[in-house]
Amino acid sequence: MARAGIDYYIDVQSAALPAFTSPNVTVRFRQAIKQTGLGPRTETTPLAAYLAAEQRLGRIRADADPEASARLLVAGCFHRAYIEMFVGADAAPSRDATAREIVRELRLDPV
Repeated sequence: MARAGIDYYIDVQSAALPAFTSPNVTVRFRQAIKQTGLGPRTETTPLAAYLAAEQRLGRIRADADPEASARLLVAGCFHRAYIEMFVGADAAPSRDATAREIVRELRLDPV
């Protein structure tokens, strides 16, 4: 899932980058996000629900916080995509290695 998140944010950031080229475009972008009901919660809420379900099945540690883990997982994926877009893929560990690191450090490995 973390690897898919990295790939997703590479695509999203490439598409969204023009929205931040001028203050007027940024304001319009933010308005469109609000009007459509999109935003960060549309990404983290389903992910947190998935993590909670995995936790109930005993696949994720009982002491993990699904909401916080979802936000941090998204943040790690977003950051890795950002580094690749602006500095280059060779400036960070591979996408696969980064995904494994995110999962490991959030303690989301299978129990």
